[in-house]
Amino acid sequence: MDSKDFQLLAALYQDARQSYRSLGRRAALTAPAVRERLKRLQEQGILQGYGLRIDPSIFDRDQLVVSFQGEWTRKDLAKVLAAPDVAFAAWRLDGGLMAAVWSRESGQSIRKLADALGAKPSTGAFTGRRDDLHPLSVLDLQIIDTLIDDPKITLKNIIELTGLSPKTIRKRLEALFESSIISILPRLGPMTGSGEVVYYLAVIGEVEMKELHRLFGDAILVNKTQKPPMKYLLCHESDLGSLTAKIKALSKLPGVKSVTTTLIREVLFATEFMHSLVRKQILKLEQSRTERTRTIALGTYSI
Repeated sequence: MDSKDFQLLAALYQDARQSYRSLGRRAALTAPAVRERLKRLQEQGILQGYGLRIDPSIFDRDQLVVSFQGEWTRKDLAKVLAAPDVAFAAWRLDGGLMAAVWSRESGQSIRKLADALGAKPSTGAFTGRRDDLHPLSVLDLQIIDTLIDDPKITLKNIIELTGLSPKTIRKRLEALFESSIISILPRLGPMTGSGEVVYYLAVIGEVEMKELHRLFGDAILVNKTQKPPMKYLLCHESDLGSLTAKIKALSKLPGVKSVTTTLIREVLFATEFMHSLVRKQILKLEQSRTERTRTIALGTYSI
């Protein structure tokens, strides 16, 4: 892993569906060089694939990210992913677990998750539903549904699955990404060998991104929560000494309450759960449209 590899990862977080040529412009690499680097990262287990993140607000749900400290196993990770309302889960290199829960009743969902593991979460961060989203159409949801299993599915395959025109798909995909309703997350595993130290950084407190960029350069904002106010970033350093110094400097900034670094071993997405939410929403919209059509027809007939 070197600085150009990290620049590629940063570009993937911005738009994982862009071409090799477009990715190469970000890292000053040719398209064949980008292909080879991404292939190497996959072979090393650093780039384990991609996952689709959907804003749970479109399902009228909140998000709660919880952590479980301890020495857990991959079997425990599977238990977390199978728990009700869990959208994705991560297994940390230190043995801990993390889970993102999408729920209308987060307390009940967390209790079920805790029961599945036989332990209570050590920390939690809440993000409420957005109120600035425009309602999605059936076509939007159909496109989202095709991306869940393979976020990098080709345009040709989306056309085959949805029957929509290329123009319609491109236009709606652009709007979905620009509004942050969906985003594609590279699934990163542990770093191997020498070179850059790539890690996740959780910063709790009121701190601006410009301050974080000043300290950590081209750090990538992966997620943020409201309660407590937290920013979750992907960062890289040339060595552990530099990392330690920057973490110390960040901890002293006004408004910063805590700083935690995390190395991820594996991330899994609950694709069946996501499909079920999307398809229930499609069914709900189609039934509503049928009811409106029936009401209009009855009104016309009565006249």
